[in-house]
Amino acid sequence: MIRSSLLRRWIAVLCLLAVGPAIAQAAEAGKPLEVLYITGGCCHDYDGQKKVITQGLASRAKINCTVIHEGGTTTDHKVSVYSKPDWSKGYDVVFHNECFAGVKDPEFLKQIVVEHEKGTPAVLMHCAMHCYRAGNDDWFKFVGITSPGHGAHYEYTANLIAEHPILTGLPKAWNVPKEELYYCDKVWDTAKPLAEAMSRERKANQTVIWTNQYGKARVFGTTIGHYTHTVETPEFLDLVTRGTLWAAGKLQDDGKPVAELAVAPGEAAAASGWAASVKLPEAEQSKAVKLFNGRDTEGWEGHVDPYWSVENGEIVGRNTEANAPQVSTYLLTKKPYRNFRLLLEGKLVTSEMHSGVAIWGKKFDKDGEASSYQGHLVMFPSGYGLYDLYRRNGISGDQDGRAKAAGKQHDWNQMEILAIGSRIRFAVNGKEVLDWTDPKPELCEAGPIGLQLHSNKVPQEVRFRGLVLVEDPQDMLVTASPTP
Repeated sequence: MIRSSLLRRWIAVLCLLAVGPAIAQAAEAGKPLEVLYITGGCCHDYDGQKKVITQGLASRAKINCTVIHEGGTTTDHKVSVYSKPDWSKGYDVVFHNECFAGVKDPEFLKQIVVEHEKGTPAVLMHCAMHCYRAGNDDWFKFVGITSPGHGAHYEYTANLIAEHPILTGLPKAWNVPKEELYYCDKVWDTAKPLAEAMSRERKANQTVIWTNQYGKARVFGTTIGHYTHTVETPEFLDLVTRGTLWAAGKLQDDGKPVAELAVAPGEAAAASGWAASVKLPEAEQSKAVKLFNGRDTEGWEGHVDPYWSVENGEIVGRNTEANAPQVSTYLLTKKPYRNFRLLLEGKLVTSEMHSGVAIWGKKFDKDGEASSYQGHLVMFPSGYGLYDLYRRNGISGDQDGRAKAAGKQHDWNQMEILAIGSRIRFAVNGKEVLDWTDPKPELCEAGPIGLQLHSNKVPQEVRFRGLVLVEDPQDMLVTASPTP
């Protein structure tokens, strides 16, 4: 019996050892592709492009971008991260969208390219081809082509000249909007041209899309992308997404992401909706987090069954007449928040009863409903105002009727809640509708964000989407224009 027991234990250990790597791989598979997006410099709308591109990548695959934007509109700025040892560590791909032709220090250039030579994949677009002219060919060898400049601005046709998964879905003759067509003096032996366009000035084809092998790193490049109106096109965003995935070795032969990086339609919607598109102050951009992944209620808790679900990238609170909640129930973030900016959209679908967003409080058990809330409630769309749940009741009405004038009863409302100190500001559809300071700051405490499904006796449905939050934001609304 003892020998048999020992044998079973050894078998169990061996099984754990055998499945251990598989478990680790499964955990790894759930992670997004981490991209370091570096931008800034002369002559382009880098503010607009970084938002369009990072959102475009995230809506097409599980890609998370960390943005470094430096240098203003100069040409000679040395991006600070490049001076750090192993500066690309922790990232799967580096996306170069910078324009610093005036940086001519060969030692600084070496610090950049050595990381890629060691194996960090890269994506380069447009003016990145004209950077770091240090009196040698080190940058051009990394890029894969040598480009000395460009001609006039005009529409042109990018003709595909190769078969490659990166080009999946692109028309064979892609009509590119008004752009700068870069000259290409040389395609290096390590590079493979994928598309070219005819230069009016040179009367010869110029390479506009290519791949390169630089040391151990895959490199994808395109000279397309001067104007934001080009960057916004589905063709361009599809192209750079596939180029990023290919560089990382995560693009399948059919042009689709590997399974672990594929996004569901709901996730794509969550990554590209209104809340994600709002232009935040530069200091906040790296701090913005998505409270909702567009797929499920991960990170949230509450009376999920039968009241809360996820449909088409939206959080849905719904009840029938038979199961109508006797006490308002909330879907709550597991993490508490104190000073924050919250961007979201909300829509009352069924019934006329208001919903709302609860803040600065706590999960509260009321008459058997364990997921009710005690704290401040920002109400919408009917009954706009503020309510102090299970304490002081109504604390502010609709100030001068501004919220009712700005809001939509049964359509999507774009909302911003700015909660700092003891002050709450609320913007609806681009208008500031409420500004209120709590006379009892001791009641303003860190707490979960709660989405309300109101107590009722009739069927009701309310939907939420977006839900982008920034902690410790700047003390200003970013979505509101002045109101009378």
